[in-house]
This record gives sequence, structure tokens and C-alpha cells, in this order.
Amino acid sequence: MFFKCSHPGYRHNHTCAPAADQGATVSNGSKTLTIDVHCHRQSYPAGEMMNAEAERVGFAALSFGSELTKKVNKEQLEYIKPKMQSIEERLKDMDKMGVDIQAISVSPYQYYYWAEPEVGRDVSKMINDEMAEDIAKHPDRLVGLGTIPLQNTEMALAELDRCVNELGFKGVEINSQVGGEDLSAPRLAPFWAKCEEMGILVFIHTAGFTHPDRLKEHYFINLIGHPIEASIALSYLIFDGVMERHPGLKICVAHGGGYLPSYAGRMDHAYHARADVREGLPHPPTHYLKKFYFDTMVFEPDQLEFLIKKYGADHILLGTDYPYDMGDDDPVGLLKRVEGLSESDFDAIRGGTAAQLLGL
Repeated sequence: MFFKCSHPGYRHNHTCAPAADQGATVSNGSKTLTIDVHCHRQSYPAGEMMNAEAERVGFAALSFGSELTKKVNKEQLEYIKPKMQSIEERLKDMDKMGVDIQAISVSPYQYYYWAEPEVGRDVSKMINDEMAEDIAKHPDRLVGLGTIPLQNTEMALAELDRCVNELGFKGVEINSQVGGEDLSAPRLAPFWAKCEEMGILVFIHTAGFTHPDRLKEHYFINLIGHPIEASIALSYLIFDGVMERHPGLKICVAHGGGYLPSYAGRMDHAYHARADVREGLPHPPTHYLKKFYFDTMVFEPDQLEFLIKKYGADHILLGTDYPYDMGDDDPVGLLKRVEGLSESDFDAIRGGTAAQLLGL
């Protein structure tokens, strides 16, 4: 069975052939494609290009943590290199996982917000052009979420426009902060307005934690740091009014949105109890939190079930964090372990909602 998928960026309609025996057949005889919104691609030429700049500013990726953490990180980078470089390896793994389409985004270690704006612009273009070349080889299996130089608003807007209107990408991936500056910063207002106007997906993926002093051991920088960082980013977007001013934004937050979605009642209680919490917000915080989308990267079916019941199956998207060791190589299997999930909700999470958000 084949399905017609419209990819405007490639100026034509084409046939998507899903991975064998992986699609769910629904009552009307159609098939829901399995779409992974959380998967990464690393640009090795971009990394080489940025070595001198990183040395100049004193930036060292993956340099934080215990000696054992650094050793494990180094070993993992070698293991995943073929998966990052080879489309054939990627496609084989997608078939094993039952994934029909990946919405690929850059490795979070390659945001390069720390570089001078012109350098950040140039390396973003290199990464996006490489990604577009890969996608063009298998447009039925891959779509793109580009990267942009958020350290400079005008340059970021220009690359955003190029990503969508020239390269045919379906959105962008951004960090949870820009050099310690929160995503609700006034200078980024034109970015959010443009994303809303274009109707694209914004995928927020954290890269460590901005205050790591107590997170050096046990890989806490990832285990604890990532969810805290996501929670802070969401909170600023809510409390500084970005979500109020731009209700049409389509934002997906990696790792199930971090800790905030599981403890949102504390925000609403404070909203009703304190003037300094509800200042400038006409609605309680969870009114805005429910506008976000969260991926399935929470590992436990009970936690996923909570997110589905709290925020709706139509706001949960399948994700794997491919090809990292903190990922999930059986995303559909996790979804099947959620008790009481209806067929329509299963299909929505599996790929139905993602297809709508990505314009497939």
C-alpha cells in the first residue's frame, strides 16, 4: 500500500513507501505513517570548520562531567558515527524501529550559538545545506528541521526563511536558551512572530544545563539537567507572555517537556495565590502549557499515559532521540504498552498529528 505525501519544498507530490509491516491499519483501510520527530544528524565538516573558533572562544563540547562520563561520551561518539554519516545505516535502523519518516534535526552540540554571528550564520548554512542533500536522496523517508543562528535575530530570520522556502524544511530545532538568554527575550519576539506566521514546527531540544555546578557526577548534566532546563524554558515562554501573544505557535518540547508537565499544578496554585505570579497573564499557566506538544521520550508507559491523559493524545508526538544511548529503539512498542489507548489516539501519537504539524 502506498500513500500520497505532499512535500512543498521539493515542488512535487511523491509516493511514500512505508517500512514493511510497520503501519497500523485503521478501520477505514488507510494506514498511519510512523513519524519520528526527535532524531539527530551530526555534520562532521561543520565540526571541523568550527574547531578553530571553538578554541578561540574556549568552548569545548562534551567536556563537562566526571572522567568516566567523558570516557563514555567519547566511546559513544565513535559508535554512532556511522549512523550519523550513512543514510543507509539510518534507513536500516528506521526499518528496525518501525519508523517510516524521520524529521531530522542537528545534534544539540552543534547549535553554535556561542560563535560570532557571522560564523554562526555560515555554519548554520553549511549544516542545513548538507541536511537538504541527504533529504533529497530519500524525500519519502526524511524531512528536515533546520538550525538557525539565534545569537543574531536578523540572521536567524534570514536563515529561517531560507530553510523553509528554499530548502523545503518543515521547521527548526532550537536550544532552550541562547548563551544564557531566555527564549522569551524581547529581541526574539520577531522570531516567534515569524514562526507563527509561517505555521512551522519549532522543536525545542536542550543541550545540557546552564547552571551545572552540582551536576558533574553520574551524568546528572543529562539525567537531571535536561529536564530542568526544558522546564525553565517552558516557564519563561509562558510567564513572559510569548504563548499569550502567539497562540498559533506549534512548539514541541523534547523529553516529554521535562519536569514541568508533571507538576504544573504548583504553577496554577501560585497564579491564584500571588499577584507576582499572575502579572500580565489573563489565564492560569496550564492554559498555555496545554498548547505545547511533547514527545514520547519518557521511557515508562505510566509516565506516557499521564502525559496523554493530561494534555491529550493530539499533543503527544513520537520520538526516539536516535541515535543516542539516551534514546528509545522501540517507540511503537512503548506506545503499545500504554493501557487503554484507543485506536484513534494510538494513530495520532504514532504519526497522525506529526503529519499535520509537518505539513505532510
